[in-house]
Amino acid sequence: MRIIKSAGLIITILFSSYSGVRAQSYDTLLMPYFDKYYGFGPVLSLPLSNRSFIDKTSLKGARFFYREMLNENVSAGLDLGYAGFNDYTPPAVYTSPGSAVYTDLYNYVDHYTVAISGEYIFSPYKRVMPYAGVGLGASYTNIRLYYNIYNDAQTKWGALIRPYAGVMMRFGKRSSWGAFANVLMDYSTLRAPDYDYKGFSSLALQAGIVYLNW
Repeated sequence: MRIIKSAGLIITILFSSYSGVRAQSYDTLLMPYFDKYYGFGPVLSLPLSNRSFIDKTSLKGARFFYREMLNENVSAGLDLGYAGFNDYTPPAVYTSPGSAVYTDLYNYVDHYTVAISGEYIFSPYKRVMPYAGVGLGASYTNIRLYYNIYNDAQTKWGALIRPYAGVMMRFGKRSSWGAFANVLMDYSTLRAPDYDYKGFSSLALQAGIVYLNW
């Protein structure tokens, strides 16, 4: 009887130890949860609309975002962005009724955006956190053309939609700082018939720093 009690005691101790180790091992896989986060980084943008006016990929851009967690996986917040494009056309003769001009062309597009965005984070307790989302907002775009000693310019507003997907990664298990990278697709409903814009769209890649606040 004493042997049975001793064996039972040993089994109980071993089981308790195993359960504690297992729970501890599982806990080490989880990172601190956060209730809001901020990010900022440069943007590489490729224009997709009217590439006869602007065709060059641009490194002149940046985006800031702020998110608050609505539950364990879903967040919502604000995006502020800018992308600047420019292109050059070598000298050529341009004619219109009663006139002709020989000149080169300098084309510029400055594209400012603001959006309310929501996203789904697939593994918020892990070090690597993939996510996907969509933003809805507005764009303000300044289009300029310089030729000879002249210039033309228009500013246009449009509604904005921005689907995107990316990944965040913490620098350490308990670090509030991390990095992110994502791909974004912007589409604005702006209209500028003089420049043959029936909307403005671009594909962008962004990487930067993120701060997780808990």
